[in-house]
Amino acid sequence: MKRKFRIEVEDEEGTRYTLALEGKVSRDKILKAVDMLDVMDVPIDQGGERPISDGTFYGKVMGLIEAGFSTAEFSSSDVAREMDERYNQPVRLSTVSTYLARLAEKGYLRRERFGNSWVYRRVYVKPVQSIER
Repeated sequence: MKRKFRIEVEDEEGTRYTLALEGKVSRDKILKAVDMLDVMDVPIDQGGERPISDGTFYGKVMGLIEAGFSTAEFSSSDVAREMDERYNQPVRLSTVSTYLARLAEKGYLRRERFGNSWVYRRVYVKPVQSIER
């Protein structure tokens, strides 16, 4: 199965590094790419600390992603269904889609077009921080 994987980091001086892997991407190859960044002395924060509060809608969405979709691809309808099942909280699909799109923009999720819908996957490398204008 052909896969695509991209790692983007930015150092303290503002230099942006992008590594792209395409083809038969394995965990070992991804770790080698991260090791290359380490050899180049590019700081990589793999902690990925994200405060999750189950009291907020955002916290519930992040909790569902961490617990149920951490290793698999998923859609906004998958998250909406889990929200209803786990929290007994029906939610509009457009609301879930908005939150997932924002998480993808921040680099926490990878988002790819699949037919007429979007498919998401959790990202494990800390994203490059975007500058708000």
